[in-house]
Amino acid sequence: MDKEVRGKREFIDHYAKNAIKDNKTLLFVLTDKNPEQMKQEFLKDKIFFKNLYFVDCYSLQTGGKIQGNEDIRYVSGPLALNEMSIAISEFGRKFLKDEKKYDVIFDSLSTLLIYSNAEAIARFLQVLIAKIKNLEGDVLFTLEEGMHDDKAIVTIEHLMDSVVEVKKESNKLLIKESGGNWTEMK
Repeated sequence: MDKEVRGKREFIDHYAKNAIKDNKTLLFVLTDKNPEQMKQEFLKDKIFFKNLYFVDCYSLQTGGKIQGNEDIRYVSGPLALNEMSIAISEFGRKFLKDEKKYDVIFDSLSTLLIYSNAEAIARFLQVLIAKIKNLEGDVLFTLEEGMHDDKAIVTIEHLMDSVVEVKKESNKLLIKESGGNWTEMK
């Protein structure tokens, strides 16, 4: 089943729109697409952002186009966890210095779990989450449904403050927090 059908894209759009309303800066950590693709998706969905930054873990490994841009940090690939952490921290320090509220959207942890085991990724995330919180940011992680065994999911989920499931039914986007009921996202 295509991930778009399950509603992840719409959830990210909704999250981004709320960030715009709250005058937040968004930092995307991309593992499955490049920044230009993400920008095009936002334009297609009529989301216009002025404070949009990227840690690109995709382009260098695919031979994609690299742009000299202050809004993008390139990482050699999804196994370069240290490079990723440094790039995210650099942006976080910049946002803190500029007194910008910011959110990190990590799309998607599934790619990291393809390249490494859940325990290694959990160790990385534990430190990364602490760094982001220390730099006064918030973070949203996405994970593809149906790709991972229960042990990997539990290993990752135990680090999260909250887990939200998203699904699309009858052109309605439904969300559910752990232990809660499905409600329509407006």
